[in-house]
Amino acid sequence: MTISKNKMIELEKRTIDEYEIDSLILMENAGMGIYREINQYNSYTIICGKGNNGGDGLVIARHLILNGKLVEVFVLGDKMTKEFAKNLEILEKLTEINYIEDENDFDGLVESMEVNEVTLDAIFGIGLNRPLNDFYKKLINLINAHGNYIIAVDIPSGMDADTGDEYGACLGANITYAISDIKDGQLLNSKVGELKKIYIGIVRYLDE
Repeated sequence: MTISKNKMIELEKRTIDEYEIDSLILMENAGMGIYREINQYNSYTIICGKGNNGGDGLVIARHLILNGKLVEVFVLGDKMTKEFAKNLEILEKLTEINYIEDENDFDGLVESMEVNEVTLDAIFGIGLNRPLNDFYKKLINLINAHGNYIIAVDIPSGMDADTGDEYGACLGANITYAISDIKDGQLLNSKVGELKKIYIGIVRYLDE
């Protein structure tokens, strides 16, 4: 069974508002769940936007670092969510964060991806609903060209969660870990690669 983007947002909001399960707990569950699936590798490039998809990426990075893995974290984007900010504050105490401000910063990212076994995409989540600008299109194309084994958090960046359509460019993942549920559009675009669900504790009723 798959789920629409709006239904997923509704279920998450209900879990937080009505059942008072904090959004940071859900983020921790998502990150820990993916960490448990991918910790067999030794080196990782983790690329995070500043929304909650990026926050999941920061949680994954933290657990990998705490378990002795080589992890390079790259952060980009504008306004950060409070959940992202909290996890960034924690991670800054554990490792150096690389900030991508413009295309001049791409060289360091490319070097990292070519050296490390895994590239983790935590740039955009299911909330993306607009065409990508040239900066993000170039970034995604670079990841596709230079990532050795590409893992997408929830959904490949650049893909519409409902239709599978691409917003000008789309990450081509080897595997996507869909958080809580597989989204409708993920069955309509092969760039998700292998598809697995990650349980995070969303409250749902029997008919949902």
